Amino acid sequence: MTLLNKKIGVIGGGIGGLASAIAFAKFGSQVTLYEKALVISEVGAGIQISANGINVLTKLGIYPDYLKSVGFPKNIIFKDYKTDKAITEIQHNQDLNLPYMQLHRADLIEALVARAKSLGVNIVLGSKAKVINSGGSGSKIKVNNFEVFDFDLTVAADGMNSTVRQYWFGQRPSVFMKQIAWRALIPSNGMSIEPTVYMGINKHLVMYPLRNGKIINIIGVQSNENLAPESWTNDGSPEKFYNEFSDFNTSVTNILSDITEVKLWGLYSHPTLKSWSHKNVVLLGDAAHPMLPFMAQGSCMALEDAAVLARVLNKINNIDTALKKYENIRKKRVTAVQKTSIKNGKFFHINNLILRKFFHITMLFITKLHPSFLKSRYNWIYNYKA
Repeated sequence: MTLLNKKIGVIGGGIGGLASAIAFAKFGSQVTLYEKALVISEVGAGIQISANGINVLTKLGIYPDYLKSVGFPKNIIFKDYKTDKAITEIQHNQDLNLPYMQLHRADLIEALVARAKSLGVNIVLGSKAKVINSGGSGSKIKVNNFEVFDFDLTVAADGMNSTVRQYWFGQRPSVFMKQIAWRALIPSNGMSIEPTVYMGINKHLVMYPLRNGKIINIIGVQSNENLAPESWTNDGSPEKFYNEFSDFNTSVTNILSDITEVKLWGLYSHPTLKSWSHKNVVLLGDAAHPMLPFMAQGSCMALEDAAVLARVLNKINNIDTALKKYENIRKKRVTAVQKTSIKNGKFFHINNLILRKFFHITMLFITKLHPSFLKSRYNWIYNYKA
């Protein structure tokens, strides 16, 4: 299925949807992207893109031409939540072939939109799109329960609560991980901070600067038995966030006290779908495989999906064969990253005091002997070329 002049419909204007639109447009496809929001605006805050994701952004012509306000930390420090003492660190930019990027999600979305428009992608906002038919020579998308459009292929990148997935692939059961996440942004007011992970008992906190140090991005994750919605847009209480992490050292609590707005959501594990495609409809990113945040790979996996999907479809004439190839390439890797993320979450939240002490001492010792140890453990993720 050479992609030249093929009509591709994309549902969802997030990172995965925009990246796939760009990838298809680069192969000469006529791409229309439908986004239900009236404006493509910020949902989320700071995000981290490792070398595997940066590789895709470079191939798609987004970095460096369209991305400007980006941070490349030399390392990420892990500290004890009480003492503020370093436990270990991940040294990222020691190897310039494996850079690590921290940026505001809105800045990445803006860059993706600009690149997509430069390639002629038609972005239709305020459009509630659904696939009403798939098979034969293509798929049909109905927009706002009124107009119907024909496409050779529809890419569903409409997020973890994908309506396309629910309709065509069934509602899959998700498992609440008994963990909740908090997210906030505050102005730095001239304060300089290093990217840091504070490891507490049954909770951890991540902080790093954005937009040339003008903003501090804050993420807190804690164990919690109370069910919480799986959505990044739910408002939380700044006072409750502060209280839940008030046992952290004063360098942390002084920052938390400045928070005036916070988002709160629950963390869920999702089983792997048997299939990511149905005839001429295919899932991508969170619509296919939502990621827990403990490896910061959600955006990177969506970027990889987009690059692989377009490349495979352009090489293989039979669409069924091409989509199966896409799944075969992506499923094994995505599942491995998901499992690694779950394992990392357990390390972040060790509650046994003896085990915590042993883990901290061991990591400190290993880091002194082999500074790149932690990063080398994840090179199979970072070295990947989609």
